[in-house]
Amino acid sequence: MQAYRFRILYDDQEDFLRDIEIKPGQTFKEFHDIILKSVDLEGKELASFFVCDRKWNKQTEITLINMMEHDENPKHEDDEDSPSSAHIPVSVMDEVKIRDVIEDPHQRFLFEYDFLNPRTFFIELIRILDADEKKVYPVCVKQEGALAAMVIPNYESFLDDPDEEAMIAELDDLIKGGDMEEEVDENFTTEPEW
Repeated sequence: MQAYRFRILYDDQEDFLRDIEIKPGQTFKEFHDIILKSVDLEGKELASFFVCDRKWNKQTEITLINMMEHDENPKHEDDEDSPSSAHIPVSVMDEVKIRDVIEDPHQRFLFEYDFLNPRTFFIELIRILDADEKKVYPVCVKQEGALAAMVIPNYESFLDDPDEEAMIAELDDLIKGGDMEEEVDENFTTEPEW
């Protein structure tokens, strides 16, 4: 029996690295769960894997939940109004085994977690090895760096800056009727001229 070793990097952090080993017959849902566990994310947000080519171009999406199931009017690739590059096939994580999408000895994936405050991880197959009968797969075999907390801008923090506060006050004055009031043309009439 074999195992795949994947290296996971996080673009926003140079000191971050995870190596995950997983068996070919395991699912992307299992891969998803071990990634979240290894980076200490709660798992309360939606996520997707994207199967990529060597240039990180997305080819297929493997999502946690298929949101298209309930779409009554799904767009198809051959629709005139739909750009063909925007449509990629979608599968569900618990239905796709890792081996089903490995087409390259250095297969690449993107893992996107939390679409409102996205975190994108770059994943590459770095080794195919014999599975260790003593290990319980999937397993994180190398871990460097903790995932930094996301900083989400807060509107109130702008009010602490005197320049920002002045700009917001000026904008409020303009909106309340200062220089932005519409000028009325006295010669304008809604009645037809004929």
